[in-house]
Amino acid sequence: MDSFEINRDKFIITADDFGLNSGANRNILYLVELGKIDRVAVMPLGQISATDLQQLAKSRVKLDIHLDILHKFEESQNRNSGSIKRGLEFLLKLLTGKLTTKKVTLDWENQIEAFRKLFERNPDGLNSHEHVHLFPPFFKVALKMQAKYQIPYIRFGDSVFTLHHKLVAYILHFLRKVNLKACLKHGCISSGSLISLDWITDFKTFFKNLPEGTIEIVCHPELTEDFEKIKKYF
Repeated sequence: MDSFEINRDKFIITADDFGLNSGANRNILYLVELGKIDRVAVMPLGQISATDLQQLAKSRVKLDIHLDILHKFEESQNRNSGSIKRGLEFLLKLLTGKLTTKKVTLDWENQIEAFRKLFERNPDGLNSHEHVHLFPPFFKVALKMQAKYQIPYIRFGDSVFTLHHKLVAYILHFLRKVNLKACLKHGCISSGSLISLDWITDFKTFFKNLPEGTIEIVCHPELTEDFEKIKKYF
């Protein structure tokens, strides 16, 4: 097994999709127990048993809300569909009026209230499925939710910094630039950088070419590959 000397404090490891299904919850809780996970992104309207809830609530990890758009999470679970296709589907919903800031605002409030009911407190952070909270009109909604519920952390790190050339990284980089003024005005607290675990193909090279500041690494432990990488490298 390869091993690397890394500064673990430099990384924020976030497990997305808690509530997706029992398998995802089981894998996330296992990694939490191993001390591999710093933050868990919870889908409060998902599948969460009383046992899952109890185990997660008593852990010391940060609990974030993982917002989706009008409960359409299940429609886009296939990660092989491609960022361009998913983007076009998203734009189509905007153009046809299926998605509006008013609808998203009401729905996200409901999701946060569901989180509060589950954990009897506000989320520690805010992020979203497919990073939809970074879409500029919805980012303004996210900032309002962050202020209203006093949520300290928001996923906003820069995605272009290392040896990868993922289209989605450049899209997120562009959206970050568009939203930066609003974020600074709001006083956002986030990581310096953001990367999805599946973008990393060579960990040795990755660890030798790190940017300044903290790096949030988003993983999906329901996927065997992500589950094994977190166990092995962090």
